[in-house]
Amino acid sequence: MTNTSEAEALAALLNGDSRTRPTVVVTVASGHTDPYADVERIAAEIGDLADLYLVTTGGHTWAFSNKMTPGTQVYGGAGRVYPVGLAWNIDLKQAPLRFAWSRSEGKKLTGQLIDDALDMAAAAGLFDSARTASTRERRAGTVLSIVSERALVDLGGGDMASVPPQLAQAGVPIERVLAPGMHVDGVLEKKSRWLDIRESRPTAEEALKTYAAGDVVPAEVRSVLAGSADLRLHPDVTVELFRSDVTDDPDDDLQALLTPGEVVLARVVATGPKWRLSLREVREHDTAREALALYAGGPPWLDPDAPPPAVVEHVDPAPAEVAEVAAVAEPVLTVETASEPAAEAPARAAIPSPAMMPRRKGDPVRAVRPAPPPEPSPMPEKEQAPAKKAAVQSMSLQVTAIKAEKAHLEAELTELRDQVSGLRNERVQFAKDLARAARQVETRDAELARMRSQLRRAKQRTAPPGVALPVFADRERGFRHLVEAAWARRIPVGEQPTRPLPDFAIGERFLDSVDALEGITVDKIADVVMEVLTGLAEQSTGRELHQLRTSAGGNAAPQSRPDGAVCYRVSMQIHTPSARRLHFWKCPDGTIELSRVVVHDDMEP
Repeated sequence: MTNTSEAEALAALLNGDSRTRPTVVVTVASGHTDPYADVERIAAEIGDLADLYLVTTGGHTWAFSNKMTPGTQVYGGAGRVYPVGLAWNIDLKQAPLRFAWSRSEGKKLTGQLIDDALDMAAAAGLFDSARTASTRERRAGTVLSIVSERALVDLGGGDMASVPPQLAQAGVPIERVLAPGMHVDGVLEKKSRWLDIRESRPTAEEALKTYAAGDVVPAEVRSVLAGSADLRLHPDVTVELFRSDVTDDPDDDLQALLTPGEVVLARVVATGPKWRLSLREVREHDTAREALALYAGGPPWLDPDAPPPAVVEHVDPAPAEVAEVAAVAEPVLTVETASEPAAEAPARAAIPSPAMMPRRKGDPVRAVRPAPPPEPSPMPEKEQAPAKKAAVQSMSLQVTAIKAEKAHLEAELTELRDQVSGLRNERVQFAKDLARAARQVETRDAELARMRSQLRRAKQRTAPPGVALPVFADRERGFRHLVEAAWARRIPVGEQPTRPLPDFAIGERFLDSVDALEGITVDKIADVVMEVLTGLAEQSTGRELHQLRTSAGGNAAPQSRPDGAVCYRVSMQIHTPSARRLHFWKCPDGTIELSRVVVHDDMEP
């Protein structure tokens, strides 16, 4: 497509209601004949899930831009995928502009456009609608590796397939969904070699069954407002938190404490279907559960140690650069380019040429020779010499004038070339400055996220403003107060009648062991005691509650006392050096007597 009508036709197609597939539009930068993006790879990977158009260089693309909603155009080497429907005309984020400044950035641009097209195809249900097509079959295989944000799968017999995030878990990096060595099965699209494994993914309800009230678990911050935030326990399960779930200070702005995309540790207050989480209940030495695996044998879908993603807003080129936009080509399986326009020559009198001669449609182009000039009439011999001399002088003056004009034009041409060279250098420098600014923004975002996390943790370790922590002269009374406070803080009011805090005994060595044990706070010990008393520890796999035996043998008898009490051991920390443990006695009448807090290798009751 290299004319105004075809450019307008593409704009009409995008803004109409006849499209049933996403549309990928790739452009060619000014001064280039080929796009930065690899259109052949895009065409191969999107297959029949999206349409692909190439916009080549040409000034007529003003017609395309003028027919598009401001902010939805594409030009200058960039690319954009337009989803099905017209909502992208209002919400510009639905059709993000993907830009490349040079050929070296073409690979990144290509990947972004493919991912956008697959995301939009999945959202439109195009993968599901073709499940029964003859081009698909059910296959199984083993994940070999993760390459270029795809899982490479060996189907056996030298047959290979790829799993993109959109066909495993949309919105989650594939390395957080699948890992080498995993067995996967799904529906193979024979042409593109995509393997759709979504049907084998456990439901969110099934995956979250392993979480119990009291567990400390990773969650991803999805969005943050001043007084509330949304956290994701699972890609399909979002839990709303309020200010009181994060901080004790009613004046805190949660946007200063949480960063979208950040992975935080939260305590499960209540399980599904109405999940409740609390960040305020998490202590520095709490032992956190590992994030869920989205597929059997897969990696955790969240990494608490990963920095939050930095979001860098894209800066579009100046509107004036729209003049450099490309012309529209045919839906791409072949790439069509326009030749570079020749520099305009100084205005001169038009010389007739065959192309300028009128002709009927279908007639061949005919060469038309100009008529020969009329022969001059004979001049008397006496007058010929002066006339020849005058003609020579006139031609000499014309030659001098033409030489002067040529020199002037050459000087102008040199000046224009210098200007073009300068503009190119400025553009290169601008691209470098933009890249440097993007890196600085990314660094600042990471620093801001770290500061928010540190501020939030600092608030979790301190009391609310104006509230003094209670101090007891009686150590036992003080510890009992901490246990009761943990119960009131962590057990919802509606559950407290059915999960009461029973009475308990404190052994004569217990408080001394609390004072002597390092590496864990007394608040944390009180929290674990509360879990033991209310039965939460039995429901939490992270607590590893079991009887303390007389020896390491599997058949060894449990530690017991003459009164029939049996000693139990529960983990207060895991995956840390000298992980701390709580020992307690369970008496015949069901009463709990706290014995000691110890390090991992201390097996004395």
